[in-house]
Amino acid sequence: MTIDYPRTYFGWSSTSPADYATPRSGLVIHYNGDATNLTSHAGCVSYWKGVRNSHVNGNGWADLGYSFGISVDGHIFEGRGLTRYQAAQGTTAGNRDWYSVSLMIGGSERPTAAQIEGVRRLRAWLMAEHGVSGTVRGHRDFISTSCPGSPLYALVTDGTFTKPPGAITTEVSDMLGLKKGDSGERVKLLQLKLKNAGFSDVVGTIDADYGPATAEAVRQARASVGSAAGAGWGDRMTPDACEQVDRAFARRQAEIMIGRADLSTGGSSGDLPATETVAVSGQLTVKR
Repeated sequence: MTIDYPRTYFGWSSTSPADYATPRSGLVIHYNGDATNLTSHAGCVSYWKGVRNSHVNGNGWADLGYSFGISVDGHIFEGRGLTRYQAAQGTTAGNRDWYSVSLMIGGSERPTAAQIEGVRRLRAWLMAEHGVSGTVRGHRDFISTSCPGSPLYALVTDGTFTKPPGAITTEVSDMLGLKKGDSGERVKLLQLKLKNAGFSDVVGTIDADYGPATAEAVRQARASVGSAAGAGWGDRMTPDACEQVDRAFARRQAEIMIGRADLSTGGSSGDLPATETVAVSGQLTVKR
């Protein structure tokens, strides 16, 4: 494999002026910080140049801080590149011993499937051709920081980035990485999904705060589809938790649709009460 877009593509020298090093410990995942809202190759190129300008002229660094970047369409952009000391990890050992890769997203943005595949391609190349360990960490594993954000860090911890290139990549859930104590629109989405999965009484008020009630609703939703769901299993939206909440939601919606179909024929379904139906003015009136 070769880098999709080397330094010369961006008008820079072919090799970085940063100090020489031989990183071997693995790859560290980073993100932008603020949302980038990038959707095109041209936008990613402009962004990558802007990051270098900020790092060199703003931070006073020798070069862009990262070894590599991954655009939203999954291409590998060269930063400092191979055999160079980093400026991204925040510790001497981290900068000396680990390569870094920044995915061109930020805030609560989630990586595209192509970006996940780009990280996997980069990791496989570093391992096969440059003797680098396959270990993947997040920036926050080195210093106290929010980087690389909850969606990306969840993929670090669940092993998504350490799968081989070409492995099936499922869509990343909006809920992935949420945890007890979080707040915001993504939590509100989770609460609405739990409500519509049949756990309205448990989740209580839709207030966009991931508190004890929301955690208990997550735990019960997981249990409803067969998870062991012991104490604390509702405190964080892991990949398994996201899948199980989605499954509980889908099952409840199917039950509702089946119930409606039965009502339209005057029948009953499963444990739904038997009903008598009378059509009035084109609408369905149900007598219990």
